[in-house]
Amino acid sequence: MQIIFGTLAIILAFVCSCFSAVFNFLFPNPEVIAIRENLDMNIKSYQIEFHEDTRGWFGDGEEMIIFRPNRKQIKKIETEWKKTPVDPGIAPLIFPENEYNGLELTKYIPKTEGFWFYKNRNEFHSGYAYNFSFAFFDGEKVYYYELDT
Repeated sequence: MQIIFGTLAIILAFVCSCFSAVFNFLFPNPEVIAIRENLDMNIKSYQIEFHEDTRGWFGDGEEMIIFRPNRKQIKKIETEWKKTPVDPGIAPLIFPENEYNGLELTKYIPKTEGFWFYKNRNEFHSGYAYNFSFAFFDGEKVYYYELDT
């Protein structure tokens, strides 16, 4: 009797893991899609350690994702991203001098040595709106920040 229950439990666990893998492949998390589109990295949901999203109805707001890259992704980061310091034109957007500019989620990004990536997703070039993605790798974690105004 125990052998039958054990066998059924193993079969059920296998079926559930297959269903989960297929479901995650067909319907990935939105944060995984954002990283795939903007950083050109194919991460898995289990790599994400932290996610906070303050977006509103029309998509305006901030999003912060912290994940641990694998060895292949680290090699890509070290060869394709820029080494610190962050460009002086971008740094004030990420590391604000005052507390009133609304960038609350950037408090999670460390101010250390590392590699950084910036992508301007702004369709308008007027300067009145900010739509960008910024990522920072400190040697251990990637801090992905997205702002849409």
